[in-house]
Amino acid sequence: MLKQALLCLGFLLLCIWPQVGIAGTLDIYYFEYPPYYHQLENGQASGIIVDLARKILASAQVEAKFHFVPAKRILHEIQSDRPAASLGWFKTSERQQFANFSLPIYANRPAEVFLLRENELKFRPYDSLEGLLQSRQFFLGRVQGFSEGPRVDAILAKYEHKTVQVAADTVRLLKMLESRRFDFMLLPPEEVDVLLQAAQMSRDKFTLRAMNDIPQGNLRHIMYSKAVDQGLVRRIDQAILTEIGMLPAGQ
Repeated sequence: MLKQALLCLGFLLLCIWPQVGIAGTLDIYYFEYPPYYHQLENGQASGIIVDLARKILASAQVEAKFHFVPAKRILHEIQSDRPAASLGWFKTSERQQFANFSLPIYANRPAEVFLLRENELKFRPYDSLEGLLQSRQFFLGRVQGFSEGPRVDAILAKYEHKTVQVAADTVRLLKMLESRRFDFMLLPPEEVDVLLQAAQMSRDKFTLRAMNDIPQGNLRHIMYSKAVDQGLVRRIDQAILTEIGMLPAGQ
């Protein structure tokens, strides 16, 4: 009798063994936005935040399935009734209406004003973003639909007439800056070298200038559709605390 019971137990363990160690799977959608996430020539996802996410999800025993899609498709997936996630998004009140967010997984360095070096003297009297936008001579270029974080978004909302919205990516935005379609754009310093390389431009043509009303970098999160199981979200949050810790508050 005992032998039969042990055989039955062994059979049950054998049946469930392939699932041991995996808490669930998660479809993760990403787009081309180096150095945070981009697609390699072999089709694999790569980048600073992709590498962090792989480490976190492995700790949470979650299998990630990465899907490379256009940026607009991501919001469509997140707002659908299907379980879906995307990496490295800012947590805004607007997005919280249709999505859930993880604990922060990455903190940007503070964004700075990125401008043509030939215009450096014109910018020298200004040490704040609001001061630049209040002046009559400077226009900002930004990618349409992108958030710069709650604090900067609040400033920009007051100066929409001084903003050139571009329905393209940051490479195209940089080329428009070079063509003098506007006077500056906002970039965290860690994005500059990768962006210039992608645009095949020289660093010598541009410079960065820090602003005193952008004191901290933005926090980036995993963004989930409402259909993602909350137990899975909590498991991933615990892995974030284990692997990264609680990041200091940004904007």
